[in-house]
Amino acid sequence: MGEGLISDIIAYLVWILMSIVKFLLTPSAMIVAGNNWLEVIVTCSLGATIGILLFYNAGKTISSWWKRVKASSLNIKPPKKKRFVTKRKRQFIKFKRQYGLVGLMLISVFISVPITAFLGAKYFSHNRNTPVYLIAAFFVWGCVLTFLSWSVKSGWV
Repeated sequence: MGEGLISDIIAYLVWILMSIVKFLLTPSAMIVAGNNWLEVIVTCSLGATIGILLFYNAGKTISSWWKRVKASSLNIKPPKKKRFVTKRKRQFIKFKRQYGLVGLMLISVFISVPITAFLGAKYFSHNRNTPVYLIAAFFVWGCVLTFLSWSVKSGWV
């Protein structure tokens, strides 16, 4: 293996990791770094797919574990705490009820892949196609962001 091939593989792994952590910035950064639009879409989609599958399954596991912990702690009966509902919680519940999974897909690009996958696992795990829908949403967002970034770099916008 040549030294150039190893450095290319490492570079793509870094881009994949970056697309998992902060998807919104990755297509623009890759376009600025000189990658073509197809490389950007494939790399970002691969990173989002890996992140969704990893964190969705982890989120389901954590949610089910937390339910068991809460159920077992209810047998002990500690003094009841008054539920404290914040404005942000009320807004999130209203958003979830009003827009559902489609709303999560629309805002997914503005939050990270792990948070999107965890929210999908926590609130929409009853739909077995949730990971597929989230992956599709990130693919579409990757295409949109790549086109916008490429247009800016090409001087169209």
